[in-house]
Amino acid sequence: MKIFINIILILMLYVDSEAQNWKQFQQNSEHHGRVTSQIQPPYRVRWFWVGENLTLRNMSSHPGWPHDLNSRPGYSFPLPSNINFTISGNVQVVANDSLLFFGTMEGDAYFVRIFDGETIRKVNLGYPIVSSAAVEGNVAVFANLYGQIFGLNIPGGNILWSYTFPKAITIAPVINSGKVFCADHSGRVVALDLQSGLPLWTIELGYPVQSTPAANQNYLVVCSEDINVHLIDHNSGVKLNSQRVYGQSFRDTHPVIFNDRVYVTAVPAAMFGSEWMMEEVMAGSNSFQDEETKILNWLEGNSPYPFASPDWRTKYVLNLPQLEQPFQVASGPNDGCGSPPPSMVVDNQGRVLSWFKTRFPTLTNPTVGFGSAYGMDLMSIDPNDGKRVRINLGTYAGMWMLESDNLYALSISGNQIWMRQNFRGTQMINLSNANHVYVQVEAQVRDGGNFTGSDISYVVDESSLPQNPQTHWQGRIAPSFAGGYIFIVEPYGIVCIERKP
Repeated sequence: MKIFINIILILMLYVDSEAQNWKQFQQNSEHHGRVTSQIQPPYRVRWFWVGENLTLRNMSSHPGWPHDLNSRPGYSFPLPSNINFTISGNVQVVANDSLLFFGTMEGDAYFVRIFDGETIRKVNLGYPIVSSAAVEGNVAVFANLYGQIFGLNIPGGNILWSYTFPKAITIAPVINSGKVFCADHSGRVVALDLQSGLPLWTIELGYPVQSTPAANQNYLVVCSEDINVHLIDHNSGVKLNSQRVYGQSFRDTHPVIFNDRVYVTAVPAAMFGSEWMMEEVMAGSNSFQDEETKILNWLEGNSPYPFASPDWRTKYVLNLPQLEQPFQVASGPNDGCGSPPPSMVVDNQGRVLSWFKTRFPTLTNPTVGFGSAYGMDLMSIDPNDGKRVRINLGTYAGMWMLESDNLYALSISGNQIWMRQNFRGTQMINLSNANHVYVQVEAQVRDGGNFTGSDISYVVDESSLPQNPQTHWQGRIAPSFAGGYIFIVEPYGIVCIERKP
């Protein structure tokens, strides 16, 4: 009996350990974007990787480490002025056991040790890597911009196999059940055997794929640029269904599979969003329920308010496997500055969360940040009727630097929701008590604001940030979590964040 109990405990520890890895973009092939563990504030930088030959290591984090990475007003980290690599804004570091994996726009794939940021392997794959890697077992998978996908041995870094697509790849490979799924700008979708790289099936969709697919053990969901959502049999590659939605693109969004539903984010109309859109709808609403009705009417084109049209829809819920829409979601245009609306995330209470514009917020802030009369709030989607469900904890988080056209990518750690974009930095709200932390910004003085109240700032002034050899590839990517640490990506490095005792 004792042996049996020990075996169960070992299995439970193994499962928990697996759940805390971040093996691919948004943690798993369904893109839930969550782990169950969490790290309490306050926060500090543990190490800062700025190239294969230099990792700054915080002297306060481990005996013998030499660098002062303790943020404070008037202090800048000892970062180099120039570096010889550029990391795409669409890269999220992935992790398995003791190693992190990521690529650069110079075409280099890196294996870096989680504990201290030491570079373990560097493998040149020929052309720019602009998306996240994926790992499983002893294989790390990277795709480059010129349509090549590689399987690399862990930890050696030897190239085990490669496959070449007809056109560019700007999305992350996805791994599920021993298969690697990827797609390119020609519309080719391929399933490869993880160990051998041999093609298992291929399907041609005819239109570019710029949205990382999602997969479970039965299905692969692929969004193509003719604004169709496709359901493909995971094993055979047979297309089972397609559903066209409104929108102009799926670029830099990703579907989420959860509880026999697909949650899809699309870029609306001919712009990426605007601070002034739907303001009249908000102004004309006298309650949250009234606002819900008015937004849905506006999105049907059945509204007296300006610009009413289905073209402004951004969020869709589709049933599996039919891909039918059981309801509409009251979500109009949001985000901007050239960025698509952030995709949805699943928290550890089983809620699908996203940003919604509203006159009646309950979580983020009762006042508007910038540019519009009404602000943004984080809410869930009711799986029964699609209605917005507010998170009301009896107090506001007081989150600031929040604009309807300048939003944050989302991920989950325990009860915490993490929000990130490179320009405004990283914020966190505890979903159990509304505690808010401004975790990180690059510079203490930026865009007319003073950010010395954040836990982490790298430099006093942004002119002191390292210069890259290539133009930045813009994107908004959420933090990832592994080994009890938080990881964020800058164009000039990888930052490991830990709790400050």
